[in-house]
Amino acid sequence: MRRLLAATRSGSGKEVLGTTAWSVAGLFGALLCGVITARMLLPDDRGVLAILITTVTIVSLVSGLGTNISLRILLPRDPRVTMRAYAKTSLWLGALQLVLLILVSYFLLGAIDVHLGVNEVILGVLPLGLAAFFANQTADALSATGFPSRASMANSVGFGVTAAALIVFWIFGHGLLGALLAYTTGFTTRSVIAISIIGKGVVLKTTEPTSGGTKELLRKGVGLMGMNLGQSITYRLDQYLLAALADTRAVGLYAVATTPASLIQVVSNSVGQVAFRDAAQNQFGRKKLLTFVLGAAGVTGAYTAVMYVAAPWLIPLVFGQEYAPAVDIVRVLALAEIALSPYLVLSRAVAGAGHIKLSSWTGVVGMAAMSLFLLVFIPGSGGLGAAWACVTGYATMSLFLICGTLIIRWQQRPSKAPRHRKASIGPPRVSGRARRRRRPNARPIASENSRKVPANNR
Repeated sequence: MRRLLAATRSGSGKEVLGTTAWSVAGLFGALLCGVITARMLLPDDRGVLAILITTVTIVSLVSGLGTNISLRILLPRDPRVTMRAYAKTSLWLGALQLVLLILVSYFLLGAIDVHLGVNEVILGVLPLGLAAFFANQTADALSATGFPSRASMANSVGFGVTAAALIVFWIFGHGLLGALLAYTTGFTTRSVIAISIIGKGVVLKTTEPTSGGTKELLRKGVGLMGMNLGQSITYRLDQYLLAALADTRAVGLYAVATTPASLIQVVSNSVGQVAFRDAAQNQFGRKKLLTFVLGAAGVTGAYTAVMYVAAPWLIPLVFGQEYAPAVDIVRVLALAEIALSPYLVLSRAVAGAGHIKLSSWTGVVGMAAMSLFLLVFIPGSGGLGAAWACVTGYATMSLFLICGTLIIRWQQRPSKAPRHRKASIGPPRVSGRARRRRRPNARPIASENSRKVPANNR
């Protein structure tokens, strides 16, 4: 706790607090949106809405080809990678997003029970998908500038606009299509805010465009697809398999349960965003990493205890009596957030440090583990089984990444470290005992050849 309090006084700590504060506001906005849609839609349509939003989110990540993450790694290091190159790349990838959405929409809408006409829903899904794509790209562009709190601010305002639009459509009697348009308005608002902040920033105006930036963004971004896409599919696979193995009503109850359970995820996400930035700039030490992980896990554990006690009266009060069966699901999903918390911090630190293979493998392992556990637990227990699958799946992901991080630390011992290497997720340190300060009049002991020894091996 002493280390955690000391860390909050540093620049990174202040950014964590700022990001957390805006993220808390954003999650309350998300909770408000969930409450409104629960009142606005029946559980069946609420489940359809959850599936459609999940689909456009995943398609957005596929279309981005990992460039949103590669920008955050390369912008502080590679002079060829600029905001101008990223903006041009994102525009071309937006066209790819539109094509994929058209293909996916026809296949998806034929597989789920939608009460509206197919063409009506597609007209709602296409703008939603494009808005979600650019909201995702611009949010990570803001984080790449070194101020993830600004991205959290844009996200919070976007949820507020979404809630206001939902209320308007609810008053005028619009159902599922109105909800889709409301979320489209919120995503568009986030993009507009992010673009306006970046346009006024120093990064865009003072950086001269150089060749090769787009190529580097795509090259490293494709390598990060395993992490970026794998994590996103892992987080949403429970709703997809639940819809396939149960029905849309079960998905609707489960979607309502995930809203209060995942509120505390804001802390780990905020800490992870700052960890990403510091690791990308090689300013992330071992003690800071441990402090961030333990602090995020501790706050998540406290929230889980509160949610376990409050869920039986909170869920019927906020969402309505028809969602009372979601209480047990909320309790288990809150427990899953404890298992996920270390992963949310470590995965971003590892990615920011440039360890592409480990970052990608975490997404692949997480997707495989979640698929296995969901297929085992859902058939017999439905939504509650999906929640327990999340507990075991997230725990597997965290343990895998902890082991991978320890292996990286062992391989990066100073005696074996090359002169030019990837950013370490531990502090740069000098091997051996600490050197004593030499007196000003003392004669040098080292020979001329000793200057050629790398600093980490002196």
